[in-house]
Amino acid sequence: MPDTCSVYRCHRLGGQFDEHGEKIRCFSIPAVIDRGDESDKLITTERRDMWISAIKRVSSDDKLKKWEPSKHSKVCSVHFHKGKPAYYRAKNDPDWIPSLKMGHDSAKLSSASSKGAVDRYERVAQRKKRKVVTAAAAALLDLGKDLEPDVEPTEPPTKTQETQTDIEWETKINQLQEDNMNLRKTIEEKDRIIQSYQLTEDSLKADQDKLCFYTGLPSWLTFMAIFNLVSSHLPSSGKCKLSTFQQLLLFLMKVRLNLANKDLGYRFNIHPSTVSRIYNTVLDVMYARMKGLIHWPSRTSLRQSMPESFKEFYRKCCIIIDCTEIFIEQPSDLLARAQTWSQYKHHNTIKILIGITPQGTVSFLSKCWGGRVSDKEITETSGLLQHLQPGDLIIADRGFTINNYCRLALSEIAIPSFTRGKTQFTHKEVDWARQLSTVRIHVERVIGTFKQKYTILQGTLPLSMVGNVDELGTGEAQIDKLVTVCCALFNLCPAIVPMD
Repeated sequence: MPDTCSVYRCHRLGGQFDEHGEKIRCFSIPAVIDRGDESDKLITTERRDMWISAIKRVSSDDKLKKWEPSKHSKVCSVHFHKGKPAYYRAKNDPDWIPSLKMGHDSAKLSSASSKGAVDRYERVAQRKKRKVVTAAAAALLDLGKDLEPDVEPTEPPTKTQETQTDIEWETKINQLQEDNMNLRKTIEEKDRIIQSYQLTEDSLKADQDKLCFYTGLPSWLTFMAIFNLVSSHLPSSGKCKLSTFQQLLLFLMKVRLNLANKDLGYRFNIHPSTVSRIYNTVLDVMYARMKGLIHWPSRTSLRQSMPESFKEFYRKCCIIIDCTEIFIEQPSDLLARAQTWSQYKHHNTIKILIGITPQGTVSFLSKCWGGRVSDKEITETSGLLQHLQPGDLIIADRGFTINNYCRLALSEIAIPSFTRGKTQFTHKEVDWARQLSTVRIHVERVIGTFKQKYTILQGTLPLSMVGNVDELGTGEAQIDKLVTVCCALFNLCPAIVPMD
């Protein structure tokens, strides 16, 4: 249990941080020292009484009775000028007794008087130190005179000798000045090199390639736009060892480079468990603030941003869909192991349905399913069909046999032809498949690009990053949040489908 300060109206606890960001420490009420030395006993008794008088508490049983502290009574560092009590023999030190913010008018000192007391004590200490140094120097000079051998007086140096000596000293001074300038230049160069290796705001702002490598974002303005969106919802530096800027940077480095928690712990000088906690916190905040970047655009917006490659044959296209899978660790539960097993990947996976606009931005994202589910089933239950309007066109692969559901919505789906019951395709079917593949390939490019950009989705995710983390009460699985945030970040990057 943390220590509590005994000063009236001071409710600070040991281990907390004060208004200046300094860690609060608690000190016991000084005890009387009785080791046979009468002077120690007198000064420690006087000091203990003055501490109790400065605290000015009354007994809980009888308000007329003097308060006696227990062995658990403490005074925190906030009540001392230098953050801790002085040595018990330093009676002139302002911190011999607590004197700041004592909770009663008679014990309050103005900032000017408090500073004056500290300055006076420091001036006295400096004078004593100078006296000791002066006395030691005088003793050394006297000793040197006593040891100086008796020599005959020499003739005074001539003017030529004095001039030669002045030239030698001037040469040495010039050489020292030159060495000093060279050392300054070397230090400045070393500082620039160290600054380039550090992950600070200035270094990232100055180096566009460095920013893109560590965060995947196209520019510093994009990074600051995200920072301004989420910074007010992240823990402040008083509650977290990292600043809000460092928290966001740590999260982006984690999803961008898939760095181990221990690696990030070394880079930011924190414990790996703290890295995990910060990652989960920033993920929740970014999901809540950025999920709106994935939305189904209106038909007017689609027509205005339609690339030229779609206008001839696929002018009515509203979305291009495909499924992607992410490897996960093998679950210990047999049912979960069976539901996540993918016959296509021969691994336990999570499957997601992704839809993009003709321009290449992610406009639809389903919930994550086990790798065993079919493309048709995940499309039917994802809510995609509810967004369709009469006349819309969906472009998909062969596995999406949802023609009946599209007809119910008065829309169409374009998929490559099947060879079932045929020996080969006709010329018309071959041309159709070739034209379709030139536009359907964009969804595969998008999936491949955002997986390359955020490599955390390329590795095998631990089960701890797949299950539910419901600190904000959203009820969303953590893998859903991660994929949503990665797709939202991808939408902030330049589109991969050219307009012309």
